[in-house]
Amino acid sequence: MKRLTDAIRYRKDLLLLLYIPFYLLWFFLVERMIPSSSTYYVSYLPIDDSIPFLEGFVVFYVLWYPFLALPGLLALFKDDRAYRHYLIYLIIGFSICLLIFSVFPNGQNLRPAVMERNNLCTKLVEALYRVDTNTNVLPSMHVVGCIGTAALFFDMPILRRFRWPAVVLALLICASTVFIKQHSLLDCLWGLAVGAVACWFAYVLPAVKNRRKKESQH
Repeated sequence: MKRLTDAIRYRKDLLLLLYIPFYLLWFFLVERMIPSSSTYYVSYLPIDDSIPFLEGFVVFYVLWYPFLALPGLLALFKDDRAYRHYLIYLIIGFSICLLIFSVFPNGQNLRPAVMERNNLCTKLVEALYRVDTNTNVLPSMHVVGCIGTAALFFDMPILRRFRWPAVVLALLICASTVFIKQHSLLDCLWGLAVGAVACWFAYVLPAVKNRRKKESQH
């Protein structure tokens, strides 16, 4: 316990991790507030009907979780600055999403009633459907998270060599949200907008302030 206390005293930015239980509680509450049987705004664009159901993309959808967590853990232990930027991004981006879910109940009705094929990927999609409801989809938190993680690969020196593979993986994860019918394309577009706002506050604004500070010292 003393070591933990000393670590927090030395690195006050560790307190940012307290957002994780706060986020989980808030997400759980909005999920309970808007069950899939409730009336909600239906997120939909006509182009959604032209997007095929491709169950193989569920692999990329599930990769979202380690894609967010592993680079974040590396930043936590190896790069204080990058860690702070990343956590601030996630706090802003995910909080905007949860706020929208709280005041603007929404969901999508795109999931296939019956799977045309029976394989490991369709079984995984069915399991995902049971765990993750079709509500609270706009904006897509998968898209918001992918933008922040891709930005981390550009921001953290030891990860920069992998930045373009990270961008490709982020795009595949974003594509998976519509190919497994977990999101409308509209959710992804809103996710891009929220990600842009979070990037401004977490990455662009600090860089501008740092540049101005250096200029004022000369």
